[in-house]
Amino acid sequence: MLQNGSFSEGWDDMPPTSFHLINQQPKGWTLRWLEQGESLFGDGATAAGIPECVHKLADQLPPNEQLGGSDALILAGTATYNIFNATAAFGAEIIQTVTGLVPNTEATLIVPVQVHLNGETDIYGAESGVWVNGEGEWANGGMMGDREWYRHENKFIVPDNGTAVILIRVKSKWPLPKDFFIDGITLDAQEEPVEPPPPTGDIVQVTVPDGYTLTVWEDGKDNTVTITVPPGVTVEQV
Repeated sequence: MLQNGSFSEGWDDMPPTSFHLINQQPKGWTLRWLEQGESLFGDGATAAGIPECVHKLADQLPPNEQLGGSDALILAGTATYNIFNATAAFGAEIIQTVTGLVPNTEATLIVPVQVHLNGETDIYGAESGVWVNGEGEWANGGMMGDREWYRHENKFIVPDNGTAVILIRVKSKWPLPKDFFIDGITLDAQEEPVEPPPPTGDIVQVTVPDGYTLTVWEDGKDNTVTITVPPGVTVEQV
């Protein structure tokens, strides 16, 4: 099922960027940002800078922005994921592939995103979007609001391969400061049952009559099976 939807399970430091940033890739996710000059996901503008992509931990936030606070930036766990740049247009995405879902069943993905517009007046100046298996759409700044949690909801039918490719994108079109926060991602879906691993080593079959209890332990003796029975019970080797 979905991994690390709360961004509380740690991260891997990415190689330094051309701006000497060390961005953090959340465990279970693949992080990609747009380089300078790349298209802002096809909207006609281009990236002018690289965003910082980091985790903000609870103890790095004031009480009102911690879990349960009046302005909470953490919705689950002990961290929130923050993508931001103060001076340049930017774009970034995180991707996760979920496998082992029951084909042809309905599933629902919820991705809460909060943007701090910092005075942006163009409703398309900041956008976030979510796709599952290529199906999804953007929400613009007018839809998301400023410093409010906007919950992307994607309902989908699990394909025959039982896989959901989840893609989350954010972008800022103009050189005004923007902060995106992502947290509390949930996936409501049916998982295929996991077959237990086959037993290893030799198998000894024992038939136990009704009313008796079988207790098994290892005594450390190779090639020896010891059976303890109460008085009056006969053991037969088949």
